[in-house]
Amino acid sequence: VGKYNKAGRIVGDPSRWGLLALNSIINLHKWLALVHTAVNTGQGVASPLALSVATDFGIAGALPAARWQPWAAGANAVQSLVGTQLGLKLKGPTAPQNFQTADSFARAIGAFADQARQGLQVASDKILNSADDFTLELLSGGQWINAPNADETQVANFYSRNMIARGINAIWRSYPVFIYYTWLDDVGAKSGAPGTKCDLDRSGPQSLKFCADEGVYYLYMYNGRGLDWPYGGPSLASDRYNIDPKWAIESSVRSYKAGGINYDSTKSDPANFLGAPNLAQYLAIPESLEGTWTLPVCDGSSHLALNFNYESARGIDLKTGKGIPPCACGIDGRDTATFIKAVNFE
Repeated sequence: VGKYNKAGRIVGDPSRWGLLALNSIINLHKWLALVHTAVNTGQGVASPLALSVATDFGIAGALPAARWQPWAAGANAVQSLVGTQLGLKLKGPTAPQNFQTADSFARAIGAFADQARQGLQVASDKILNSADDFTLELLSGGQWINAPNADETQVANFYSRNMIARGINAIWRSYPVFIYYTWLDDVGAKSGAPGTKCDLDRSGPQSLKFCADEGVYYLYMYNGRGLDWPYGGPSLASDRYNIDPKWAIESSVRSYKAGGINYDSTKSDPANFLGAPNLAQYLAIPESLEGTWTLPVCDGSSHLALNFNYESARGIDLKTGKGIPPCACGIDGRDTATFIKAVNFE
C-alpha cells in the first residue's frame, strides 16, 4: 500500500499509510459482505423462473406431447441413416417432463450460488489468516482505498442474470447442443467488422454467429432430423431473459479455450470472487463470461461446408451432408471422441 525506499523503509508518514491500509481492509470486508448478500438475492430472483425456463427451453415445452411420438419416430428413422453414414450410434430423442428440466435449472443455480458463497468464504479466510501474499496482492496499487463503484442491487442483478444463463446452459447441455468453429484466415474476424470474411459468411445461422479467432463460430442443436435452433433459442432475447444468443457462443468459446471441451467451472471461474479489478466488465455482460456457458465446441478447421443455415432450411441432405453433425473435431480429429460424448451422442 505504501511506498518504500531502497533500504526497505516506508516513505512518508507511516500513520497515513497504516490508515489507508486499514481503510482498504474495511472496504474489502464490506464488499465481501455485500457480494454474499447479493448472491442470496440473485438466487432468490432466478430460482422462481425454473418452471417458465423449463417450458421455454425444454423439449416438453418446445414440442406438445400430442405431437411427440410421431415426431420421435421420424427423427429416429432419419438419425439411423445419419448414424450409419457417420459411423456413430446417435441417441434417440427423449421427452423429459417439465419438472425434470426445471430441476436441472434449479440445481445449476443452487450449485453456482453455493460455489460463489464458498469462494467468498475462502477469500475472507485468506484475508484474515493469510500466510502468503494474498492480502497484500489484493491491496496492491491502492485498489481498495476507495470502495468499489457498485451497489448491492447491481451485484445482485449480475448474479441473477448469470444464474439464469447457467441454468439454461445446464438444460442445453442435456441435449445435442454444440458450437462449430471454422477457420477463415480472417484477420478481422475478431470484431466481425463489415466486409470481413466472417461478416460476409452465410454458411450458418446469422443470429447465432460469433466472429473470433480468424474464423466463425455457429451454434447448433441436432434434433434427430437435422441441425436446428436449440430448444427455446429464440426466447433468449425475449423481455423475460434479455440474453443475446451470441453471448452463449462467446462464453462457451472462452470456457473451451480455458479448459477444453470438458471445462470445469469449479476450477477457473472468474465469478467465484468478484473483486475490484474488471468489475465494470463483469457487471456489464455477465452472460458472456468464461464459465457461464460451457456448450461443447468442435474445431472444424477450414471445413466450412459442414455449416448449415437452419434459419433458411430444415432437415438433412444426405447427398451433400448439409444438416449432419460434425464427424471430426480438432487437429487430425483428436478431439472427436471427447466431443461426441460431451454433446450427448454415443
